[in-house]
Amino acid sequence: MPKPLPGPLYPISHCPNPQGWDHVAFSDCLIRCGIRFFQVRDKTLPDGHLYRQLVKIRFLCREAGACFVVNDRVDLALAVEADGVHLGQDDLPAAAARRLLGEGAVIGLSTHNWDQFRRGLEEPVHYLALGPVFPTHTKEDAAPVLGLELLRRASRSTDLPLVAIGGISVEKAPGAWQSGARSVAVISDVAGAESPERRIQAYLERSRVRVRAT
Repeated sequence: MPKPLPGPLYPISHCPNPQGWDHVAFSDCLIRCGIRFFQVRDKTLPDGHLYRQLVKIRFLCREAGACFVVNDRVDLALAVEADGVHLGQDDLPAAAARRLLGEGAVIGLSTHNWDQFRRGLEEPVHYLALGPVFPTHTKEDAAPVLGLELLRRASRSTDLPLVAIGGISVEKAPGAWQSGARSVAVISDVAGAESPERRIQAYLERSRVRVRAT
């Protein structure tokens, strides 16, 4: 069976949010909107609370035929039988995560410059994220903005799916897709929207327009 991979829109759950949703409610929204691959990210919730939410998300995904990965936490991904994990540069190395999670797990890796991207090509991962492509306020310690040109260069250097990260909005997403990104990873522009459902549909419609144009 082919590995599940991010679609044109790769949402990342975030709490708190204007709706007051926890990760379970946020994930349910994503699934109802047709998203079949997303990431659960939380840097502050106690492990026990996050574990219980992840178990419920696993159930929702299996019922809907959707997939989810856990940000950073290989231990929690393993404990709840998530579909995989998304790693940062300071997390457990991808090779170690692969040994723990097995060949069936999806592993993604964030990269923030050309050298990290080139090293990432040697790792046992299914996709690479590159950014920030645009200025972002989601991370206070964000790396320098890379721009679309580096994204284009990276897309010409690999057959691995490339995910654009950092400062993505509905207006900027087409530029990332056109520059070779398979997907755009979005946190605040969906989680912070007054209507996440309408924002998701706006992204999906723009991705369909892109497909028709090509």
